[in-house]
Amino acid sequence: MTAASVSEMTADAKPFAEQLGCELTLYDAVDQLFGTRIGETLNELLIKGLMDFFDEGQSIWRMPGRRQGLFRGWSRIAQRNRRLKLRGMDVGAILAETDQPEVMIDQVMRRLGIPESLWMDSFTVELSKLHGWAGFVRWRAQARHYYWQERNPADLVDFLAIRLVLALALLEDAGRRLKRELTWPALKAFAETHPRECLLRRELNAGTVLPDFAHRVEVAIERGDPARINPLYLDYQRAKLKREACTRARRIQAMAERAGIPREQLLAYPDDALLQLIDGIYAFKADEGMTWTRALEQTYIDRLLAAIGPRIGSSAHQNASSSAGDGVQALFCIDVRSERLRRQLEALGDYETFGIAGFFGIPLSFIEFGKGHETALCPAVVQPHNVVVEMPHTHAEVSHSLYELAHEVVHDLKNTVLAPYVTVEAVGLLFGFDMVGKTFAPRAYNTWRQRLESQKPPLRLLIDKIGEDEAHELISHLQDEMIIRAAERHFGIKREALTSPMIRELREVALGQRQGSTAFADRFDVEPASEAVFIRSLQAEYRVNPDQARIQLEHLAKIGFRHQRQAQLVGTALRSIGLTDGFGRSVLVVGHGSTSENNPYESALDCGACGGDQGLINARIFAAMANRREVRELLAKDGILIPDETWFVPLLHDTTTDEILPADLDQLPPAVLTRMTRIQEDLTAAGRLCALERCRELDERNVDTPETAARRVKRHALDWTQVRPEWGLSKNASFIIGGRALTRELDLDGRSFLHSYDYRLDPNGHLLESILSGPLIVAQWINLEHYFSVVDNEGFGSGSKVFHNITGRFGVMSGNLSDLRTGLPAQTVLKGDRAYHKPMRLITLIEAPLTLVQSLLNRLYKPRELVQNGWIRLLVLDPESGLMHGFAAGGWSQIEPVSSLTGQATACAHP
Repeated sequence: MTAASVSEMTADAKPFAEQLGCELTLYDAVDQLFGTRIGETLNELLIKGLMDFFDEGQSIWRMPGRRQGLFRGWSRIAQRNRRLKLRGMDVGAILAETDQPEVMIDQVMRRLGIPESLWMDSFTVELSKLHGWAGFVRWRAQARHYYWQERNPADLVDFLAIRLVLALALLEDAGRRLKRELTWPALKAFAETHPRECLLRRELNAGTVLPDFAHRVEVAIERGDPARINPLYLDYQRAKLKREACTRARRIQAMAERAGIPREQLLAYPDDALLQLIDGIYAFKADEGMTWTRALEQTYIDRLLAAIGPRIGSSAHQNASSSAGDGVQALFCIDVRSERLRRQLEALGDYETFGIAGFFGIPLSFIEFGKGHETALCPAVVQPHNVVVEMPHTHAEVSHSLYELAHEVVHDLKNTVLAPYVTVEAVGLLFGFDMVGKTFAPRAYNTWRQRLESQKPPLRLLIDKIGEDEAHELISHLQDEMIIRAAERHFGIKREALTSPMIRELREVALGQRQGSTAFADRFDVEPASEAVFIRSLQAEYRVNPDQARIQLEHLAKIGFRHQRQAQLVGTALRSIGLTDGFGRSVLVVGHGSTSENNPYESALDCGACGGDQGLINARIFAAMANRREVRELLAKDGILIPDETWFVPLLHDTTTDEILPADLDQLPPAVLTRMTRIQEDLTAAGRLCALERCRELDERNVDTPETAARRVKRHALDWTQVRPEWGLSKNASFIIGGRALTRELDLDGRSFLHSYDYRLDPNGHLLESILSGPLIVAQWINLEHYFSVVDNEGFGSGSKVFHNITGRFGVMSGNLSDLRTGLPAQTVLKGDRAYHKPMRLITLIEAPLTLVQSLLNRLYKPRELVQNGWIRLLVLDPESGLMHGFAAGGWSQIEPVSSLTGQATACAHP
């Protein structure tokens, strides 16, 4: 072996020293060099602390001190943690120096001797170690109005400070046991002066050492004798080179055999040619994945263009909304699962369907009846400014049913110290019956359970703005309720004993509107001192005070929409899909959601445009607005004339069962109800045909009729053992923005987001700008979530559902301790060990003038970034010229027409 080759091999070990403190943490280096498990222990200790702090009610035991923030709260516990002391970790001494996380980070980095120039790289590596937890902490820190963040604040500085404290304590403990200094200068010096020993140590501890050398390497390292290590290193490198050469030779020989090249002919090639061939193979291997991805995408593009090619420039492509007449129009979410339903419904009769983002252009926060928190029902890229409240028609209260009461008792019992001893005996029968019912007869059991559960009273949505007088009345009513509760808690006085004047007087005193003794104190013989304490309690604890009243008024100002705003939202939504005239007598507004049991990923099956929630509320609100006389009068002034006989009807498409159920029927006139009877029959038939299609994708056996398919998918929705109630948005591939004439009657196999758009109604491009900035971005997020979850399900997805456990009511872990799982589970993107979802970037086709699309991309940063960086494959069909253009390699080019493929109706079904 030449001196040059020895020098080259020695250089392989040197980058290890250069990685210290930036690409490689100190504890990673120690684990690799000395066989410790500091990194694993560090993750375990950190995760346990994070689980305690972030718990949102799953555990009956609450970590004290959480109000102080993540770092300070954890520090108080850690300084008294005996488990850490038993491990030999002197965490208390480290934490005693400061309670400021920023100062702690600075002190730890200096104690470890890491140069400041490496700090940012070091922090990045540390945060990536538990990227799921770090991502959750970052999200929490940015969620300003999230209840648990306001209550128990946390940010990445806290997270990093805790991680570094634990790392320092573990390194110091390991240093004492190894009798070595484990700082950056010491480890770097060791790596630079003992590069060959470092390489052998790393391979031995990683388990990658050549089997024939394992014992010799172990003995040499144990003795630490350079006279043994240096010659062993040279022998080891020769063996590795020989092994690599043999591996490459076998690969070339195998390729030659597949190509039909005899071995003798292969050996006759010059050495330079063979080396060039080997280099070419390994160069291709580095780009092989992207090559296959491009081929998969191009095959799909060719099939898509071949299918729509004959429709380009045809008269059928003209806006059809003006000819709807007595037909039915239906607005569906752009979700890929709507494509099947739209296709089946159109085939059954005179139906005209449109695609629109499933929040129907109405960004809002929703407060459900019986719940005190807001849920944002809009895309994550939109900030809602209005709140809609669900309220009963009367002041009826929902009573607890026997079933709900039993489950409340069970929850309390499960989370006590005595649970392991008494739960089975106390409630085993209840759980057993529930388990048997959900497992063996889910449909019948669910029907029986729904009869037991209490029903909500008749509810209405508070959509209109609240007047000032009504707002003050609502606040006064709330304050009176607080006073009634306080009187019972402090004095045991029931509501029946309090008169309205007494309550009003107490409210006025608490608000500072009057002074002096109250009739309440006189009636119940309350001493002045006790009365004063009671008033202060009303102000502080029950928030009956002027400041809180002003805050409540500000919140109430967000409730509902003014009529002008309602007309603006409805008009914009209708224009964005090209529906501005030719309204039929019935316009269906179809939101979508899903049904599943025992599924932490249910929100991934719901509407992405509604923030991962169901879309029925948005559909109900849109329909209610569009049916308002005041809104229609304002729309008419803006050029959208909706006939008096036209009614918008909200419905919910359950994507798991393919049932389409109407809502708010009590608000429809009799004539509309009569029409809805026939429409419902068609919706049911279309849903069953969709179920039959999906059953084939789910590999269901003995399902050959729509009726059988409907029963089978219904069982999937109610079976808590079902790990795949539906495929969801798997196989999503394209986003098509344009008129329905482009895709009507085409079988797109439930793989396309379909957004209706008519460029002729959008001369300034404002409507297309909204589509590109909102729905397209959300669809691209969904596409990439599936892409990365399928190419590396363990790294970017969340692995198998079989091992999942919910932690703290906020996340999912594998087993009882792991990083928070991100992405989608294996059952969503894989079929067995093969990919079900096809890893393709989102192919976006826009039907609009090329100049309009180019001008919008020039001023829209996010869509332009996605297109130029290759995360979106963009195609533009210019309806004025009839030409197709594509963006690739930084520029635009015209795409020649693709010759039509046979079976155009199913041209896009595969791949």
